[in-house]
Amino acid sequence: MCAGLSSPRARGLNRVGDLFAVADSAARSPDRQLLLYCARGVSVDVVRVRELAQQVTDWDALAEAAEFHGLATVLYHVAVGTCPCPNLVPEDVASRLRGGCRDSARHNLILTSQLLALLDAFAAHGIVVVPLKGPLMAESLYPDPALRPSSDLDLMVRSQDVAGAMRVLRREGYALDANMEQLPLHVLRRFNCELIFHHERMADVDLQWQTGPAHYPFRIEPEMLWRSLGRTQMAGREVPCLSPEALLLFLCVHGTKHMWSRLQWLGDIARLVRKPLDLDVVLQLAEVARCMRPLLLGLLLAHELLDVTVPEDLLARARATQAVQARAREVTLRLMRTQPTEPQSWELTAFSARMAERAWDKVRHYAALLKAPTDQELKLFPLPIQLFFLYYPVRAARLAKKYGSRLVL
Repeated sequence: MCAGLSSPRARGLNRVGDLFAVADSAARSPDRQLLLYCARGVSVDVVRVRELAQQVTDWDALAEAAEFHGLATVLYHVAVGTCPCPNLVPEDVASRLRGGCRDSARHNLILTSQLLALLDAFAAHGIVVVPLKGPLMAESLYPDPALRPSSDLDLMVRSQDVAGAMRVLRREGYALDANMEQLPLHVLRRFNCELIFHHERMADVDLQWQTGPAHYPFRIEPEMLWRSLGRTQMAGREVPCLSPEALLLFLCVHGTKHMWSRLQWLGDIARLVRKPLDLDVVLQLAEVARCMRPLLLGLLLAHELLDVTVPEDLLARARATQAVQARAREVTLRLMRTQPTEPQSWELTAFSARMAERAWDKVRHYAALLKAPTDQELKLFPLPIQLFFLYYPVRAARLAKKYGSRLVL
């Protein structure tokens, strides 16, 4: 078993760990602290919430940041729903957050119904599908599923079932973008690990058969996840799910892939780690998958920013790994920005490449920036399959123009 637990330090809620020291004074603002408090997923400390709410200087900016980070419904619950001084939150902001809560609850119900209907459709054709994140995780980790908004459905299928799953989705009224529909399946699979299907009235479906593209340094082999399946209840039905241990590793890899740009993702980690799970099994999975660094990064960030209890030996290992510590500082600075922004593709690539252990993995991941065609190229320059090779110089030219000298190792 992992040695000794590092419990949340007796430092009060106005200090958020050692990594916090790398951020500027804005990071220590009540606005940022209130967001972090929302992400923690603990019982509301009314006194502390009042103290922070009284010091917020720009509620509109806070509401906007909460929406970006997927925490608007939690902010409403914490600062309005349970706060004894509702007048602390301006009425226009409270109304905005209240409307977001209603929309989130309605959308989650629709997503749940959509997911169950799709599971039935896939089962009728003998295709096993595993929901990833989305409404299933909201129901299993949150006291109220509406507290974790989701925009689409992430579904994992076995590689050999991709073609059959695509047929089922098309029968159900889903379709790829027009520029993707023209491409044969073997081409689609060569250039990506997932396909986004759209519906006129339903949420998008992200159909996945790999956890990342071939060049990604931290890709969990699908069979490892398939061997880790369990069953859980959702809306009174039994549905397949990842085991808590496999889910933790998957979420850490996912967060790293996207530069941990949403506090909601760290909140998922915080809630999952507080549930019963076997960290030794998680470590074994991470070793086999060669995804130890993303796991250490996710746990370190959750501990430092959200006060999550993590074994001391894992924290020491994370802090002793220079790439993990450096990326943790980078994530912290980014999360504490007053105006949150989406990472650009070159930033995501550089972040993951710098996390990679082997030089070849770094080079291969950087080289993938030249991969063509991207969705954008397909839309801007629709070419017949016979002229597919022309996408490569087009991609190189677009990268050179857009990023220039920033694309350095």
